[in-house]
Amino acid sequence: RAWGGDMEDDEFDVEEDMNKHMGENMIGETVDISATKGAGDVRKKLITPGLGYDNPMAPYDVAIKYTGRVAGAEAPFDTKHAEEPLCFEMPRDDEPAPVPAGVCRAIRTMLKGEKVLVTLTPAVAFGAEGDATLGVPPDATVEYELELVEYWKVEKSQDGLVRIKTVMDARTWEIFEDGSEVFFAYEAKLADGTVVASSDGSVSSTPYVVGRDEENAKAGFPPFLKSVTKQVHLLSKYELTVAPEAAYGVDGDPALGVPPGATIMCTLEAKHNYTIEDASGGEGTLIKKTVTKGNGWAKPHVGWQALVHYSARAAEAGSAELDASRPSADAADAPPIAFVVGSEADAGLPPVFGNVAGMIRGEVAEFTCTAGSQWAVRPDGSVLGGGGSLVYKLELVGWVEIKPVPKTDGAVRMKLVHAGDGSYERPTDGTTVRTHITVSRAPVGAGEGAAPLEDTWRSGAADQEPASWVVDDDTMLPAVDAAVREMAKGAIVELDVPAGEWGYNPAVAKARGIDTSAIGQPLHVRLELLSFEKAKDTWDLEPAERAELQLRKKEQGNALFSQGLYARALLKYDKSISAVQDATDQFEEGEQRAAVDKVHLQCVLNQAACHLRVGNHKGAVDAANKALSMDAESIKGLLRRGQGYARLGETAPAKEDLMKVIKLDPKNRDAREELKALKERLADEKRKEKAIFGHMFDRISLTRADESGAVLHENGHAADAPTVAEGN
Repeated sequence: RAWGGDMEDDEFDVEEDMNKHMGENMIGETVDISATKGAGDVRKKLITPGLGYDNPMAPYDVAIKYTGRVAGAEAPFDTKHAEEPLCFEMPRDDEPAPVPAGVCRAIRTMLKGEKVLVTLTPAVAFGAEGDATLGVPPDATVEYELELVEYWKVEKSQDGLVRIKTVMDARTWEIFEDGSEVFFAYEAKLADGTVVASSDGSVSSTPYVVGRDEENAKAGFPPFLKSVTKQVHLLSKYELTVAPEAAYGVDGDPALGVPPGATIMCTLEAKHNYTIEDASGGEGTLIKKTVTKGNGWAKPHVGWQALVHYSARAAEAGSAELDASRPSADAADAPPIAFVVGSEADAGLPPVFGNVAGMIRGEVAEFTCTAGSQWAVRPDGSVLGGGGSLVYKLELVGWVEIKPVPKTDGAVRMKLVHAGDGSYERPTDGTTVRTHITVSRAPVGAGEGAAPLEDTWRSGAADQEPASWVVDDDTMLPAVDAAVREMAKGAIVELDVPAGEWGYNPAVAKARGIDTSAIGQPLHVRLELLSFEKAKDTWDLEPAERAELQLRKKEQGNALFSQGLYARALLKYDKSISAVQDATDQFEEGEQRAAVDKVHLQCVLNQAACHLRVGNHKGAVDAANKALSMDAESIKGLLRRGQGYARLGETAPAKEDLMKVIKLDPKNRDAREELKALKERLADEKRKEKAIFGHMFDRISLTRADESGAVLHENGHAADAPTVAEGN
């Protein structure tokens, strides 16, 4: 309920309370809407609620139906507009109106279609005198049954000389910027209906260029358009009433048949708006004209595949097409061209095509490339039409997302062919997925006619059995395993898999029956996620299940380590540790707890080894420290920390750790070799240090001391002698 009961404040500001409307829950209720709250001058009882949110304010035009009667009287005193609406301009507070002031006040609080019973005191109705013509006695309280049939927004321009009435609001709210080409449909008439100027607003008509008053006057546009272009919007319809001073003046325009001092009535609609902008960063070498706005707000990213229709012609008006993706009317169904945004040259296209990165889906724009600029130059150096200014018309039909698959270091790229069912749930570790998959050697077409390495589609046969596998179980191509985690049910993607670790490795090739010649080779994969069934979350697993998961992930990490895939092995060891690290209290003391702790320690030690292999020596020291916090006399922990320190150049702690290893395991070959290499580095450092100080002593010998002990240069002048610390 927006309003209620009596108003106690001194002032009731309708302007501030326009959004407080009476809804269905207030039918039959009465509210005081007087200018002074609580005065009771204007009381409104709701009969039928209205629609929308806006109220008619001055100087809007309104259409109302009403019946007026003296309070308590049976017969009405005014039924003239009970059926035929009265149309008038809403007055301001100090302006006259064809109905009492209290009625106008009520209208300002109403919505379209609202019906009310308004009770007015004499002060806001017919006053102390009444209205003998209507039969209203002096000092009469009157009632109006009132309906707001319609209202139209009205604005005024040029100090009120131009009245702009919105007949149909398209609610586009698009503002026409300076330089924009606007195609107005208008018909300007005299008071007797004689048409003096008109245009159909088609794109073949002359455009009105916003801000170019002289050009527009020469083109024959009515002079008053310049005063309304910033107040009207695309596709909305208006009725203008233009005073002579803003139209054709006191002299009129004999050539058009406009008599002196004529008021002009004009219908107006902006049918098309082509925004103009400099797309060359202010250089003026590439001018963009937006012909069709497009839909939405999203734009294709660099690296995505754009789908574009285009045509190219010389900039001169009436020039024939030089090139097009749809070369004739018969080619209306021709497919758009496809290219990767930011890599236009790879598709043989000139740089102007890169501007699709700033367009939205469905947008059509004309790009004028000035002669001599680089925008129309194709990769082979040629330019259509011999090098003059060119106009490329580009239509962004759509795009296909191409992005790196997460956790592949950008190596694997994924093209989204179909987004799927739109759900947010994705497969995770342990999820059983059902997929259709086709794997071919890359680039596509290599070995023409050769069968795919894998194909569960088999030419799209409906009864072909899909592949069923478990995410993160290392039985599927690593690239596919990583990509399926980003897919919704029903999604289809294409993967470009580079040569290396993300394709077939020996274990996966063997498990899937793939020839060894495909190991490590670049691949092209088409993948559809049909369905999936997620595994239980880790926290829902029983202790025995957690222990089994911990061991399985460690073994997978070991398999990757043996193949030299250290970064991926690190992830497996992380998952092994995570399987139990927050639930150690769930494992019984004894063999079960000892087995879990043993696998945990092995994973941490293996992480230290991985870090050493990839050159992350600080990471190796940190992992070894963690292992030694679990077992202070871990030989592998001491060895790997010592190796990490040695590679970081921290010789003292490295030597200490390596000596501890030899003390615990005198036959440890790795520690002895590392210690030997460390001693050699120390000896080499001492030789370098000696050479540095040797040069220092050579410089000292170039000076001599006089009998007073002062150090003198060979020229006899005193100088401060360098100090050499003992023992260096």
